[in-house]
Amino acid sequence: MKEGAGSVEQALSGGDVHELLRVWEDFNRGETWREVSFSGSDEARVAAAQFLAEVREVAALEALRANAKAVELLTARRWYVIKSTREAGATWAQIGEALGITKQAAHDFYRCRIEEQETWLLVLHDTPAARAVLEGAKED
Repeated sequence: MKEGAGSVEQALSGGDVHELLRVWEDFNRGETWREVSFSGSDEARVAAAQFLAEVREVAALEALRANAKAVELLTARRWYVIKSTREAGATWAQIGEALGITKQAAHDFYRCRIEEQETWLLVLHDTPAARAVLEGAKED
């Protein structure tokens, strides 16, 4: 196997967002160098061929799967960053702006996630702390 590259299948079956992003980046770097190999100078083609010989091959469909899984993992972890942001004093409007959504959408996203946690992860979930950041939403 090529240096620093685990198998794409392992990355796709695991839950490590960094590995999933590596799959995504390997695909994109490969695409860039393939383009260079078709349209670059002779020197660029040699460099592209050398690079392509050293990196793992990632199919476009595998890259899409890695992207989707990484987005899913990052989105699933968003709720606790929202909690920390609220505890640090940010308003729902600021959180919504940071996420590129409305303050109401940010509030709704967070509320839905803590409701899911209360349902499925009650023993691991600090309900009072999670609900506390919902307070003051009307004032923001």
